[in-house]
Amino acid sequence: MFGLTLGKVLCMASVVLGRYLGRPPRCLPVLLLFLTDRCNLRCRMCGVCERDQGEAYKNELSSDEWRSVIAAAADHLGTFMMSISGGEAMIRQDLCEIISFAVSKGIHVHLCSNGFLFTEEKVDALRDAGVSMISISVDGPDAETHDFLRGKKSFEAAVRAIRLVRERAPEVFLGINFLIAPHNYLRMQEMVSFAKAEGIVKLKFAPLHTNLLHRYKSQQDFDGLFFKAEELPLLEAELQRTRKACAAQGIATTSDGFFKGIPLFYQGKQSFRCYAGYAVCAISPYGEVMPCCDHDTGLSVKDRPLNEIWHDPVFHEARKRVHHCKSACWDTTNTELSLRLRPETVPANALQILRDLRFYFGKKSKTPINKESVTDSD
Repeated sequence: MFGLTLGKVLCMASVVLGRYLGRPPRCLPVLLLFLTDRCNLRCRMCGVCERDQGEAYKNELSSDEWRSVIAAAADHLGTFMMSISGGEAMIRQDLCEIISFAVSKGIHVHLCSNGFLFTEEKVDALRDAGVSMISISVDGPDAETHDFLRGKKSFEAAVRAIRLVRERAPEVFLGINFLIAPHNYLRMQEMVSFAKAEGIVKLKFAPLHTNLLHRYKSQQDFDGLFFKAEELPLLEAELQRTRKACAAQGIATTSDGFFKGIPLFYQGKQSFRCYAGYAVCAISPYGEVMPCCDHDTGLSVKDRPLNEIWHDPVFHEARKRVHHCKSACWDTTNTELSLRLRPETVPANALQILRDLRFYFGKKSKTPINKESVTDSD
């Protein structure tokens, strides 16, 4: 069902057992590729811009090097899911080649983008490459709210990208990533209606981080983007209403556990067993292999194949650091996946887990678009 095979189940079982016993799992289910630090936008909450310096891009992995990474993951580690982002991954001219190669290896590919560089030709190329799902960053139901974070005309570009995918690649699942901030959290319920009208399958909500990709950003640059203590009860109530709105509209969203943990995250009270380095591995544009972006290893796929690094004692020491990590972290990749892998949550959230599997491993039929159902948000 939804591409869930016995092999994938056994792979995930290996991950859970490995995390419990503190030993390297035999397989690597999810690979995070950060293709580039380059980006066409300068979003006010993003720290990747600080990494996009001068001619550093000349040291990015080449097309052949990325293919070697993917082949090692698929052939030796049983990888079946790959998420591609940046920076802005669409800047890479070889993006579709990389996606196509991954698909040829049996890997489902998820692309995260700001949507600004989407054209008819590029959407056609993404479709033909075999991308399974595309998530576009949209932080509000209108230009004023969204553009506050991402810059002028970025909302218009994001909506155009969503509609291009709907029209030219209806078999590709569409998602929205929404960053929660003080200026937009009261618009979250409106975002549910917006997502429904635009044919969105999954709407994910995430809090702001100062670590991970944003750890090089000056703390003062985050001024005005964090919630005050007195706002947190309002945020919690709005999150509860938003969860109910998603359920009523039939839109898949962030897990209940993740929703409930967002206010606690802002209070510094979050706690979970992280699976970074067990279920997930991150690779930087320059080839460094990490459990997540907070834990450098000094190990590079430019020097050794990914499958060797995965079982290397040095990488396992980085896994051990994850066990005791104190970073303020509540992200929609490692945290969400870690919450899903808690044994006590699987029976209670079986239906939601199946819906998520459909988003990441399913395939939509090529149904025509009812353009009358799409609101004009440009």
